[in-house]
Amino acid sequence: MSGHMKTHHTERSVIIYITYDDKHYAIPKNVADKYLIDDEENVPVEVLFRDINRKYTKAGALLQGLRYRENLTQVHFAKKIGITQANLSAMENGKRPIGKVIAKRIQKVFGANYRYFLE
Repeated sequence: MSGHMKTHHTERSVIIYITYDDKHYAIPKNVADKYLIDDEENVPVEVLFRDINRKYTKAGALLQGLRYRENLTQVHFAKKIGITQANLSAMENGKRPIGKVIAKRIQKVFGANYRYFLE
């Protein structure tokens, strides 16, 4: 697995930007540090992120990553897409699905394909 990485400092945490297979990811460094491996190991991505996938839904993790990328609090992000902070939190934590209407708002405001947020 090869990719280009850079870091970006925010008030909340350090964000690591990774480009792999022409896709871009924004991951908080404190999360990435939990998955640091020895250079000699080849670990499948499914194994590497197993804990995240159990705790959050894929859509919730993507939503949170987008919010971190935009350097927005839950309150500010929620206002931009017309929902409450409590609803955003529930979506990020996999306790509430992100419906098509909200996913399309995310696409309109942030340019992310709405289908990524549908499970």
